[in-house]
Amino acid sequence: MIILLYGKDTYRSREKLEKIVKEYKEKHESGLNLNFFEGDFLDDFHYYEGQVSMFGEKRLTVIKNVFSSGKAKSRLLENLKKIVLSDDLFVIHEDGEIKKGDELFKALEKEKKGVMSQEFRPLSGKKLSLWIKKEFEKNKAEADKEVVFHLEKEGGEDLWKIKNEIDKLSLYAGSGKIKKEDINLIANSEIETNIFKTIDAIAEKDKEKAFLLLYDHLEKGENHLYLLSMIGYQFRNLIVVSDLEKRGFSYEEMKKKSGLHPFVFKKSFYQAKKFSFDELKEIINLLFQIDLKAKTGQTDPVLAIHLFLFGI
Repeated sequence: MIILLYGKDTYRSREKLEKIVKEYKEKHESGLNLNFFEGDFLDDFHYYEGQVSMFGEKRLTVIKNVFSSGKAKSRLLENLKKIVLSDDLFVIHEDGEIKKGDELFKALEKEKKGVMSQEFRPLSGKKLSLWIKKEFEKNKAEADKEVVFHLEKEGGEDLWKIKNEIDKLSLYAGSGKIKKEDINLIANSEIETNIFKTIDAIAEKDKEKAFLLLYDHLEKGENHLYLLSMIGYQFRNLIVVSDLEKRGFSYEEMKKKSGLHPFVFKKSFYQAKKFSFDELKEIINLLFQIDLKAKTGQTDPVLAIHLFLFGI
């Protein structure tokens, strides 16, 4: 059995892939019959195909980005009939669109039985609005219609970008309803870039530099609570990445499992290495306490940020 996942909307196609893998792992806890191949790294595929799965479990094989690799594509075409007739599950995942005239794509289309394909086209209109609302619901947040409309307009077809904004808005708003005026607080992408610089300074134990970057934020009139929430947001990313690495996942597996935008993941991956897992847990706990006090009026937001930098 083959499942082909592809399309311009890489966010939802990866989400679908992760769902399939998750469901398989829940059913087959050993994980010994789960295999990943990518691009040209398909050299061992013919050896693997002939093996008997352990414990009598059905095998799940994930093959990524094979359409952009001539060598791997030829290997897959050679084994296509065997794969289609196999009782095991094969997921072919391509990050992006596939040319309809592609040799492998046409061969898969001819296999009426044993092949399921799903193309993930960009969402628009009501479908995009509904997706945005559901993502807010997943974060246990609620947004005004104006917020949803803004994300549709500004995000376009890039669900990675929209999801990132949804997460930041949800984090900033907490249990409150997200309103149109909140959008302006996260509209400046320069803030996010500078947050990465601030985190780098913190990781390097350079408090003087971290304070200078903080004052630069404040001089530009950036919202204090938003700055605090963005610092918290990034440290949560770091602990997610650190936890995945601690559990022995590869870089590519971590990137998929983290659910982060590729750019954010790359930055977080290298920043996470500058902290121990225990350090990150302590920082997250400290941020939680300071953020709670700031949002409940127990301390001034600017003072809260200072307390955080002094406390690490």
